[in-house]
Amino acid sequence: MLDKIMAPPCLLPDIRDAEYCSVVLQLPLDKTEDQVERDLLAKASSLGIRTTLPSIESEYRRNASVALSDSVDSVSQGHVASSSSEGTSSTYLTPHSSIFGPPSPRTAESAVSHFAVYEKYLAERHVPSESSASNASYKSRKSSRSSAVGDGSSQSVLSVSTTRRGLSGFTSRMLRKKPTRTFEPTLCCQSCRKDLTKLASIHNLSCGHAHCTDCLRLKIHQACGDESLMPPRCCSPLQASTIQALLEPAGQEAFVKAVIEYSTPWELRMFCTNASCREFIPHRQPLDPKAPFSATCPKCHTRLCVICRSAAHAIGKDCPADAQVETSPKTSGGHPSCKRCYRCRSLVKRSQESTQLECACQAQFCALCGGLWDSTIGCPNICSSDDEIAKRRDSNSNDDTGGSKRQDSAHDPAMQDLLQSQEQEMVRFCRFMAETRASLLARSSEQKLALSQEHQEQENRLKEEHTRTACQLEDAQIQEEMELRASLEQSERSIRVRIKHMEAYCEGLSHPDPQGTHMPPRVVTEQNLRDLGSQYNIRDSMQRRHEAKINMMRDRQSKRMTELVEKHEDELYKLAHGQQADRDELGTAHVRHSQHLSNAIEARKARLTARWHMATEVLCRELEDRDGVKYALLPVPTWSDDQGQEAACAQSPAL
Repeated sequence: MLDKIMAPPCLLPDIRDAEYCSVVLQLPLDKTEDQVERDLLAKASSLGIRTTLPSIESEYRRNASVALSDSVDSVSQGHVASSSSEGTSSTYLTPHSSIFGPPSPRTAESAVSHFAVYEKYLAERHVPSESSASNASYKSRKSSRSSAVGDGSSQSVLSVSTTRRGLSGFTSRMLRKKPTRTFEPTLCCQSCRKDLTKLASIHNLSCGHAHCTDCLRLKIHQACGDESLMPPRCCSPLQASTIQALLEPAGQEAFVKAVIEYSTPWELRMFCTNASCREFIPHRQPLDPKAPFSATCPKCHTRLCVICRSAAHAIGKDCPADAQVETSPKTSGGHPSCKRCYRCRSLVKRSQESTQLECACQAQFCALCGGLWDSTIGCPNICSSDDEIAKRRDSNSNDDTGGSKRQDSAHDPAMQDLLQSQEQEMVRFCRFMAETRASLLARSSEQKLALSQEHQEQENRLKEEHTRTACQLEDAQIQEEMELRASLEQSERSIRVRIKHMEAYCEGLSHPDPQGTHMPPRVVTEQNLRDLGSQYNIRDSMQRRHEAKINMMRDRQSKRMTELVEKHEDELYKLAHGQQADRDELGTAHVRHSQHLSNAIEARKARLTARWHMATEVLCRELEDRDGVKYALLPVPTWSDDQGQEAACAQSPAL
């Protein structure tokens, strides 16, 4: 019944791409959001801007196969091929270059299918899981059986097999052993003490305790939020297969992400530097060949330095927190005389002749920027080019001494138009999301109303059936009583007729024969008189016996009516319990759909914000190339944390 009321997932209100591109982004029908971002990436790449976008990152995650057990020091992970530059001699950046592929894909998504990181987490803490405990008990039983067989190795094979056959046959015939009884699982949940006989899903753990689905999910969610409760357990940690069966893909990703965070030592944990994000950044990720000492937040795509844990530095600029590199002697070009290896983190002295450095661990990298050295093109940041070195030197000098040349970007008409268009796009986005939420709430209200009407119809039909059954039983009881009374009255009439004839027979001695037929005289014996007295006794007690039979019949009828009423009450209780389960399931589905919509909205917000940042940076770079001076980056429109912004935008006029 609930499946008929609830819409299939494809009909749920969601962010439809075609309508979203038309209403919010105001794109033509033949252009998609991905094409807009690729065009923007191509423009940024032509201007030498190093950045990425969420859509490109998701495509990279789909195409790249990242092994969870790979070390962060792997050189092969750092090389990402450029599909657009194959077969050409050009080494300039393209939209398909590795700079646009995210250096930190979500490791949880690559491990969500096998939960290997969870098993490794248990192994590192020497905590036996359910499967390992059961395997250990099985191995112990197997070893005990094998040792028992090994003790009798002095006997011949024939004698051992014959003895076993004889003993087994004797046991089966004489002792008649009963099969081992299997104990039923507990009838109530170990955590919430709910009756599991009325629940559809029951999970029997290896420790012998039974849990309902809600309690196990609660344990898992609590473990994700509290490190002291990880791993989730009853008497032993839950199996990976159990957790994977209980959680949806989003929950599995969150659980594996929490396991990765808790398995990382506290002093080595990295978090996003964005104050509104603070997302955990895993260490195990493919290296960015252009900046191996930087990491990217998987949520807001903010880049940070893995050494100082602050915002990422420019290409070719060493981390100021690395005191050994900063205090090393400078070369004639102003660069430090040593560079830190990205793999073993040791210092490698550079020579004046070559820009390529090779560490003792066989890692090769650029002596100027620290990028991973490629055997084909050399430095991925093109540091081997004299023009690039001069350009970077001029850029660094301008950053140090050109503060007075910075222009106020807010006064530029092009920048004002861009910011205004972004604000209008944010208003359209908020209005569209408010309408989508309202559509979801309307559908939820319709489903609740339809479910309530269906429940009312079910209750009315059941009550009508109960009334009809009670009336039928009452009519049958009345008919039974009438038939009993009729039979009793017939029995009473028979007794009275019998007494009348017996009295006439006994009284015939005092009256002579009126016709004078000279019939033989009647003989009234003592037996005749006793029979007549017996009939008198039956007549006198007949009323009492009839009333007793009627009372007994009424008692039976009352008992049957009571049983019928109890049966009706039990059916009504089961119906109410099932209806409550339907309402709970519908409410859970609505919460899940609302969470899915909220996640989709947050993903769209992150994608839109990243594109705004890139568009602002591209415009600033274009203005710098046009005017020859530095332009400051302006902040893009910010989102509010609550839904008040969507409500305010929904009431504003259309743009």
